Amino acid sequence: MQVNAKHVLNFAKDAVANQRVNMQRMQNVLVIWLDNNINDNNADCHNTIKQLKRVVNNISTFTDGEECVEFIQTITNNKVCMIVSGSIGKRIVPHVHHISQVDTIFIFCDNQEWYKEWAKEWPKIKGVFTDIKSVCEALKQAAHQCEQNATSISFVASNKKLDQLKPSFMYTQILKEILLTIKFEDKHFKEFINYCRDEFIKNQYELDIITKLEHDYHHQKPIWWYTYQCFLYPMLNQALRSMDVDIIVRIGFFINDLHHDIQQLHSEQCGSHRLGKTFTVYRGQGLSKEDFTEMKKTKGGLLSFNNFLSTSKNRDISLDFAQQTATNPDLVGILFIMLINPTNSTAPFASITDVSSFPMEDEV
Repeated sequence: MQVNAKHVLNFAKDAVANQRVNMQRMQNVLVIWLDNNINDNNADCHNTIKQLKRVVNNISTFTDGEECVEFIQTITNNKVCMIVSGSIGKRIVPHVHHISQVDTIFIFCDNQEWYKEWAKEWPKIKGVFTDIKSVCEALKQAAHQCEQNATSISFVASNKKLDQLKPSFMYTQILKEILLTIKFEDKHFKEFINYCRDEFIKNQYELDIITKLEHDYHHQKPIWWYTYQCFLYPMLNQALRSMDVDIIVRIGFFINDLHHDIQQLHSEQCGSHRLGKTFTVYRGQGLSKEDFTEMKKTKGGLLSFNNFLSTSKNRDISLDFAQQTATNPDLVGILFIMLINPTNSTAPFASITDVSSFPMEDEV
């Protein structure tokens, strides 16, 4: 049987495309690295990709600007952090800066001075870098901000009847109630571990974390795992945001464990009066201009955050998130100020400072 080279090439392209789609389900953020000199067989390129994957697993590389722009235009449910060489950057940035899916752009070049002044003209360019370590540090911050901004919110006006509620809002509530009544077994955990190994097969860093999760899951609290820097937090949030039922069911054991962990901590803290009287928490994030307009219309109504919501007692930390977001022309920076009455709550909440892997954020 003769093998048609064109068919082989198309098959390879389809395989890459399918892998990209699968990775987009795992995390809200994807990284696009555009540079004429990218070569998968080059040791430096391989090392650069390896370091980037320690921050964001989903990496797509391009050497052609037009092909890169075409790919970005196909993205609907993710945010893009672009890494672009200086020479290509001057040509490509004007064509992608207005695209709402593009959240952040980093210029990766040999000489900062050549591009610093030009970069100031474009708000989405968050820095000009000459070494990959600095890029990864900036990417870590940008990816965290993207995850924060990706929290989906349902807006329910005070005058709306039950039959006028958005289906997405009702599905979220129903699915949550179902998941919390299921009795998950050890086999569900093992199935999830195997699923993750298949999905992250090309990322040794995440594979090592999956092994750590497999061996140590029951040695740490679910809250600790949720705040630990690994694939769990972005994977869970992306699934809840996009209502990806397949992944939600796979990770259902963790949703269940996390909810009960918060519930138990809530009971302990209320019993010991640690939560005290009414107190204030803050959350800084970005909203699209459309969502911001809708939120203003629902004044006096209900806001429902469709995931596990992280807030802070530290106003400055949350305000910093909101101010950073405000530099993006596609978003409106919001500082949510929430007054919490421990004696009148319909959902469990708890201070997680003592069990979080990031205790400095004074998180609730």
